[in-house]
Amino acid sequence: MEKVGRRGMILPFQPLVMAFRNVNYFVDMPMEMRRGKSETRLQLLSEVSGVFSPGVLTAIVGPSGAGKTTLLDVLAGRKTGGYITGDVKISGHPKVQSTFARISGYVEQNDIHSPQVTVEESLWFSSALRLPKEVTKAQRQEFVEQVMRLVELDTLRLALVGLPGSSGLSREQRKRLTIAVELVANPSIIFMDEPTSGLDARAAAVVMRTVRNTVDTGRTVVCTIHQPPPETFELFDDLILLSEGYMVYQGPRAGVLSFFESLGFQLPPRKGIADFLQEVHAL
Repeated sequence: MEKVGRRGMILPFQPLVMAFRNVNYFVDMPMEMRRGKSETRLQLLSEVSGVFSPGVLTAIVGPSGAGKTTLLDVLAGRKTGGYITGDVKISGHPKVQSTFARISGYVEQNDIHSPQVTVEESLWFSSALRLPKEVTKAQRQEFVEQVMRLVELDTLRLALVGLPGSSGLSREQRKRLTIAVELVANPSIIFMDEPTSGLDARAAAVVMRTVRNTVDTGRTVVCTIHQPPPETFELFDDLILLSEGYMVYQGPRAGVLSFFESLGFQLPPRKGIADFLQEVHAL
């Protein structure tokens, strides 16, 4: 597949599709849970299937304990324990984790940064360590500039990161920096674990604008999200709805309401779709 550059960015990347089928994830059952049971394993994901596409923002949605982060971590290759079965392919080829790690990024829920460096230095360090050695210093510098503009941190380039809650960047700015640290590695696929967690509506909107900007470069972006407000929910293109490790729905966000209406569920007046889906999950 041909590599492409989007939004005028200097470094090209390869748009990739991740398709997964019948993914299961088991862990060893704790001894206190085994009493009176014949099973020795606890199943956390059951026959989950879906597809993540370039230029499409996908949300993995569900109540607490539904398996959102578990699915994200299994697909990203971050689970070092347990037992995984199923088929995962990258643009038609079997997923090989050693290769996949080089073309994917993961934005953690916790924003961990060195407090005594600036925004620009944080991105320089990440790009220097993670971009291929064939990328010249001038190209790397221009790419860092482009990423800072993409996440709207260029005016804070010389600001110290500082410590959360006491100095330096705000919580929302730190989240945008976390996204930028992954972006300067020029990944084709980016996983984000609850990027708006702990943010108020204004801050969440700013972060989601950054996420949408990232998708608009043509990358494949997948987010877990818990109880999104309507304005955030509307930004997603596709949804995967999970409940207790099972997939309830996979497809376009615009089609989720008609799907549940076909099953006999009706959206009450003045209720947001995201809240409605949470209630349906609870049934």
